[in-house]
Amino acid sequence: LPYLRSLGVTAIYFNPIFRAASNHRYDTADYCAIDPMLGDEASFQTLCQEARDMGISVILDGVFSHTGADSVYFDKFGNYGGHGAYLDETSPYRKWYRFKSDGEPGYECWWGVTDLPNVEETEPSYREFICGKNGVVRRWMAAGAAGWRLDVADELPDSFIEEVRRAVKAENPNGVLIGEVWEDASRKVSYGEHRRYLMGDELDAAMNYPFREMMLD
Repeated sequence: LPYLRSLGVTAIYFNPIFRAASNHRYDTADYCAIDPMLGDEASFQTLCQEARDMGISVILDGVFSHTGADSVYFDKFGNYGGHGAYLDETSPYRKWYRFKSDGEPGYECWWGVTDLPNVEETEPSYREFICGKNGVVRRWMAAGAAGWRLDVADELPDSFIEEVRRAVKAENPNGVLIGEVWEDASRKVSYGEHRRYLMGDELDAAMNYPFREMMLD
């Protein structure tokens, strides 16, 4: 941290830090547990506090459009007791996913990657789990995070992003919400609709990929 501060760094943005089967961790297994390869909740709180004391904010990666197939919630392989949505039709997580009656793999997944089953962001129980008073967003901000970067924001409904923003600001009015938007976020169209990212009720900022492309060019 002292070295980062000497460089003028004021924010650290982490890729996903929660328990997952892969090393990239975009296949979340448990939103409420830090991957033991990285540390634990106590070490996370210490890092955030010491970073804050040096004027450095910690930003987390929110992967909320899909989970891992090998997760507490989906549990395709039975590694979490067989009570996930895939193996148990009575699972409390069943409504979180979009199952199909025909075809393979039998459920909707992110860009056809079967390890990443899509979630139904309009499902009230899922929204409460992510955005509620005791939900994922507020829990980790209370532990020290200064905000979130939303993975694949253009695949999240506007209403869901609005609710994430309300959760962020409820925990910390100065908390930040950044969206992954590959095109020009000010005029982005997805699913046939002009997106409202920058109208003041969704994102505080978007990742500036057009600037990246210009620099590379």
